[in-house]
Amino acid sequence: MSEGSIVILSRVPERLSQYMLNLHALTSQFLFFSDVGSLLGRRRSGTTRLIIIDNADDDIDIAVAIDALRRVEAYRTITILAIVKESASDSGVRALEAGANDYLPISYVDRELAIRARMHWNTSAKLNEPVDLGVDFNSIYPMEDRLLMQNALWHIKKHIADISSVSDLSLHMGRSEKDINKAFISHLGLTAFSYIRAHRIDAAKAELVRTRLPIAQIALDVGYSSPANFSTAFKSIVGMSPAQYRREVRRAECQEKTSL
Repeated sequence: MSEGSIVILSRVPERLSQYMLNLHALTSQFLFFSDVGSLLGRRRSGTTRLIIIDNADDDIDIAVAIDALRRVEAYRTITILAIVKESASDSGVRALEAGANDYLPISYVDRELAIRARMHWNTSAKLNEPVDLGVDFNSIYPMEDRLLMQNALWHIKKHIADISSVSDLSLHMGRSEKDINKAFISHLGLTAFSYIRAHRIDAAKAELVRTRLPIAQIALDVGYSSPANFSTAFKSIVGMSPAQYRREVRRAECQEKTSL
C-alpha cells in the first residue's frame, strides 16, 4: 500500500463506501468533503495524490469546482478524476476542459475506478522522483495535456536507452502516437521524435564529456543500435563526430585551466 491520501468530494454519503472499496488497495488514507469550499478551507497536511469529485447526480458545477482547485498551488498538479452521471459525456468534457485529468461515468465505477486510479497513482509516483524535466508545466493546459507531457518527458529522461521512436514511447506510456505528437507540437513546437532525437544527442554529449566510456557504449546508452548510426546522427546535429566533440571540449577545458 502506497503513501499518500485520496480526497473524495461527494454529497452522497452512501456512495463513499463504494469508492473506498474500489480504492483500498492504493491507500488507507481517505479524506471526505461535501463541497469544494470545505476542501479548500481545511488545513492542508500530508500528501494528497488523488482527488475524486462525485458529480454523478449532476449537482455540482464541475467546471467551477475544478477551476477553484487548480487556482490553489497545493492542488495545481494533483490528479483530479470526475465521476459523472451516465451518458453525460458533456459533463466529462467540461471537467477535462476545466483541468481534470480524467472522468468516469458512474456505471463504470465498479469496473474501472480502481484501474484508472492506479494508472494515475503510478504516474504521480513517477513524477515525484527527482528528475529535471526542463519544462514549465504550469503553463500547459488543459491538465490532460500537462499530465501527458509530464509522463512523456519522464519516460524519455529515464528510459532513453529503450526509446528510439515515438512508437517506443507510446508503448511505455500506453498512449497513442497521435496524442503524443499532438501534445508535443502544441506545447513544445516540435514533434515527439524531434524531442527524443535531441535528448539522445544531449545525453550523449554529457556522457562524452563526463566519462571515458567507449563511443560504442555511449551509443547503446542513449538508444542507438550501432556506433555508425550514432555517429551519423550526432554529426548531423552537432556538426562534428562524437570523438571530435570529446577532443574539442577537453581541449577547451585544458586551455581554460591553463589561463587561470
